Amino acid sequence: MSEVVPYRPGALESFLSRHGRKVWVVFVALGALYVLVPPILLVIVSFESSGVVRIPQGFTLRWYAEMFTDIGLMNALFKSIGLAILTVVISVFLALQVALGYRKTKHKTLVIAIMILPIFLPGMIQGFSLSILLTQFLGVQRTFLTELIGHISWALPFAFLVILTSMSAVQRETVMAAMDLGANPWRAFRDIEYPIIKPGLISAAIFSFVLSFNEFSRTFYLQGIGPTVPTFVFNKITVDITPEIFALSALTVVLSLGLIALGTLYLTFVGRTAKKVSEAEMLADMGTPGQAEKPT
Repeated sequence: MSEVVPYRPGALESFLSRHGRKVWVVFVALGALYVLVPPILLVIVSFESSGVVRIPQGFTLRWYAEMFTDIGLMNALFKSIGLAILTVVISVFLALQVALGYRKTKHKTLVIAIMILPIFLPGMIQGFSLSILLTQFLGVQRTFLTELIGHISWALPFAFLVILTSMSAVQRETVMAAMDLGANPWRAFRDIEYPIIKPGLISAAIFSFVLSFNEFSRTFYLQGIGPTVPTFVFNKITVDITPEIFALSALTVVLSLGLIALGTLYLTFVGRTAKKVSEAEMLADMGTPGQAEKPT
């Protein structure tokens, strides 16, 4: 009879079992620094009083004041905000319709493949191909509308994935029970599904806004009259880098990070609230100790 050899973890496994959490924290911190340091450095440089690219030797808001007096720059800012708002409305609406239809189709894999395909296409290729299709084959002039089409094609997959994920919390049995009791599909969606997927809709709207506001590649090939903020910055830095560009870039960074942080905090709050409600309902169903029914 062979002797059972006890399992002995290797050196790496032993190290990770003791210090795995610390390693993970360091890894995440380094990743966050890699992503956040360049844009944060740009924000810091925007306050340099001399307008030189260096760590500020003196603090000033002069470049922000001059930025808001630049008519071309402000037109680009308002255009980007308008594009982003329209992209949010249309992308979230379309993503919601696709997500609702996704549950009823038999070709779920095909639907997901088609919806997420734009994520894997380079923005330059997608923008150029859309430009050729619209201008050369359909005879459409490049206008605000063509830019909007490009932005929606970029934001729609992300909105769809966020909404579809939130819809996984919807129990179809509850919806069907409501319809059995006389509720029509719209009433069942409004009273049962919408409150559950509302955080997903808000998150999809935030992501769509940020993606549209910062979009450059597709906008570059589909742009009509007047630049957006990314194309305005690109046009400026190809000629000369001025302090106002640092202020505009810093404003864009703060707006984008602020919206993402807001969305993250909102989802965290909703998740904790839902967990507390679920735990309270579970305790209510179990009953409090000492309330067991006495035998007759």
